[in-house]
Amino acid sequence: MAINMKKSLLLLVVAIVFSSCNETKKVADIATDEIPSGRYEMMSVQGAPVYKLEFEIDASENKISGKTNCNTYGGNYTITNNEIKIGPLAVTKMYCEENNMEEERRIFEAFENAKTFVYDNNMFILSSEKEIILRAFRIIEKK
Repeated sequence: MAINMKKSLLLLVVAIVFSSCNETKKVADIATDEIPSGRYEMMSVQGAPVYKLEFEIDASENKISGKTNCNTYGGNYTITNNEIKIGPLAVTKMYCEENNMEEERRIFEAFENAKTFVYDNNMFILSSEKEIILRAFRIIEKK
């Protein structure tokens, strides 16, 4: 009886070790210091849903650019490990409807307050020190 208990305990320890290795691999896959070039469609900014707004990343030149429902913008970003600094951004100065201007303010504030990012499985997530502030997915062009 004691031998079966020892075997069961040993199997449990082995299972935990292997599952821990798998979890470590998942974290390593997520924690990347690169964002692939391409077009990204925003899903939410500061918790509010966003529809049909895109931005573009040029990883070879560390540039980000896009257009809100009002103005266009562009600038540089820097990455160290999974920490990111975006901007300052150059922005056109058109005035639009107040709801578009408010959405635009949230987007620019999210870019400005971004501290870390995660890129995994075509999902791009920016976080401030406290919370997720922008979610987007990479648009894969069909060939």
